[in-house]
Amino acid sequence: MNIDEIKNLLRDISQFQILDIVDNSKAHSKHIAVKNSKSFITHIEISVLNHNNLRKLDIHRIIYQKLNTEIKEGLHSIQIKILDT
Repeated sequence: MNIDEIKNLLRDISQFQILDIVDNSKAHSKHIAVKNSKSFITHIEISVLNHNNLRKLDIHRIIYQKLNTEIKEGLHSIQIKILDT
């Protein structure tokens, strides 16, 4: 899994706009929870533009559903920054 694969998984979301996806894995590489992870990407930060005024919970739910397989494969943390229009 790489950042481009994550972007592809989130590309078809129409309820809000993905502005940026940042890989923060290196800053957390010493954490015990990810020490034995097979995934190179363990921590990401996603910035979204909430142009439809969705509830934060709904935005989180949509992203987590799209990344479900990646989470099972070692994506440990998803930080979501929501910007309103």
